Amino acid sequence: MTSTFLHEDKKVPPDEMFERDAPACPRCGHQMSVLRVDTRLSDKGTQSKRDYECQRCGAKHTVKSSSKQIEPISF
Repeated sequence: MTSTFLHEDKKVPPDEMFERDAPACPRCGHQMSVLRVDTRLSDKGTQSKRDYECQRCGAKHTVKSSSKQIEPISF
């Protein structure tokens, strides 16, 4: 994985690829790393699906979340 902070490409070490709110592995308890994020926006709200994998034991886990439509501000 690379970073483009200030137009400087550099490698990100594997121990920094963890997401802050990543779940713990159900098998070994190690913090999981994110594999893929799929977010869908619509008039009905936002739906997100995050796929995680444990670097230690290889277990995979999916977390789904959704939020409702935000009501417009009335003046």
